Amino acid sequence: MVHDFTLVYALNLEESQDEVLRRLVGSDCADATVGWGRPGHVALAFSREALDGDAAVALAVAQMAQVLPDALLVRTDARLP
Repeated sequence: MVHDFTLVYALNLEESQDEVLRRLVGSDCADATVGWGRPGHVALAFSREALDGDAAVALAVAQMAQVLPDALLVRTDARLP
């Protein structure tokens, strides 16, 4: 089953958007759509195949912790099937 959710992170202000994008492209989170609406934040919209929605979100959060270790998760929005 496909699960749609969004993770919003507050970024380290010393990193540029280009650096954040470079890291995302080279990661397992390259399947996310990136949004830059609010300064100093990035929103990642995922559509992931998984048996369980919580598992899909947990995996993406773990992957993001590796990609942007200084970023702070500030919101998770999940769309229920």
